[in-house]
Amino acid sequence: MPEGKFFPTRNMVVAILVACFVMIVLGAASASSGPALTEALTAGPYSIDVNLYQNPPPSDQLVEVTVVPHDTSVPLTGSIVVEPGLGTDAVPLHFTLAPLNQTSTLITNIRMPVRGSWQVVVQLNGPKGPGSASFLITVAGPGAIPVWLAWLIALVPTPAIVWLIWHQYRYRQRLLVQAKSNA
Repeated sequence: MPEGKFFPTRNMVVAILVACFVMIVLGAASASSGPALTEALTAGPYSIDVNLYQNPPPSDQLVEVTVVPHDTSVPLTGSIVVEPGLGTDAVPLHFTLAPLNQTSTLITNIRMPVRGSWQVVVQLNGPKGPGSASFLITVAGPGAIPVWLAWLIALVPTPAIVWLIWHQYRYRQRLLVQAKSNA
């Protein structure tokens, strides 16, 4: 082997490709693993955490929202009202919260049709009476292209790159065999 030159072996090339694939898969999986925004609120007598699973939420798309009470022994019911903020041309929207899998956590999907400022109002009812709390969010415009299409476009060159690496490896092997036969 010539001194000062680096020639990857077949196993090294395969390991690098597998590592790149694993990083892409783990990156995509971690992007949707937990809440994007958590707001700790006091809704009357109830302390709660409100989780949004997209931040900023895109306009005219469903966004999952969970309401998690700090005291899990208190059964709660309620709803979420999203009210347009100043300069946002829309009407208030109402969404009913439902229990999640026999737990004290409440869940719903909200959709805000217009980008801009919105106030999320959580209205709860329980054994200690009614309570409400609110926080502000900003809704983003829709994405330029769907995420799946962006990934497809980004991964299109991958087979060509793999083929090029494989072809260069085979070419190098032929040169080595040729150099040995000439020596």
